[in-house]
Amino acid sequence: MTAGQLIGKGMTAEVYEWGEGQVVKLYYGNIPKDWLHYETEIGTAVYKAGVPAPEVFGQVEVDGRSGLVYEKIAGPSLLAMMLHDMDKAEHYSTLLAQLHADIHRCRASRLPRQKDRMAMFVRQSAAFLGDRVEPVLTELERLPEGESVCHGDFHPDNVLQAGERLTVIDWMDANSGDPLCDAARTSMMFLSPFVSMPPLSIPPDTGQRLNEAYLSEYCRLTGADRAAIDRWRLPVAAARLREQIPGEREWLLAYIDRQLEACK
Repeated sequence: MTAGQLIGKGMTAEVYEWGEGQVVKLYYGNIPKDWLHYETEIGTAVYKAGVPAPEVFGQVEVDGRSGLVYEKIAGPSLLAMMLHDMDKAEHYSTLLAQLHADIHRCRASRLPRQKDRMAMFVRQSAAFLGDRVEPVLTELERLPEGESVCHGDFHPDNVLQAGERLTVIDWMDANSGDPLCDAARTSMMFLSPFVSMPPLSIPPDTGQRLNEAYLSEYCRLTGADRAAIDRWRLPVAAARLREQIPGEREWLLAYIDRQLEACK
């Protein structure tokens, strides 16, 4: 079987049409096959946990490239819908919170431990954190454990709507842990002055409004305390440094320094 029309591309792979109701994610040749095996395991685990994720159908080889066949989700992202009608952006943030709360009610035994991944990401940010690494890791260890399915990179561009169905994609950072860590990361992305929504950038006040809509609904549905979410922001910010979002480093470091000072 040959791949059909190219429908998307990223840093590690391209996505093509693949028969009826399916797509194939073809990795570039320089990507280790371990990545494919890991994505297969994670994608299967979250789907079987009842999470609203695309079904995984298996691995393939196409013209010497390794690939993974997924259920096709034919619909726009929540981000695209926000950009199409910014007057409804807060409504879509509320939908995002409802979906996030639903995900966090799920459990999956085969996902990596959240704190292990967070600690790894903080250490990968050491070139930027310097002597802040150990204090951040100390604070991380004081935070709660958990058993919820967590996405690890939950934002409007990773949620697709097909009809009335919302489906979450890109589960490579999925983990099992405290859902408030996941919520803190989503909140930090809304608040960052350097996260853009192509082709537009989010004005600071818009990001704050979207964050408020998201947090208000998430806390209403889950009973979460905002102060408990806030305690996760320090390790979340430190781990995010490794992603090197253009312009964001100084903002994150200033935030981390304020939080570390408050911990003394």
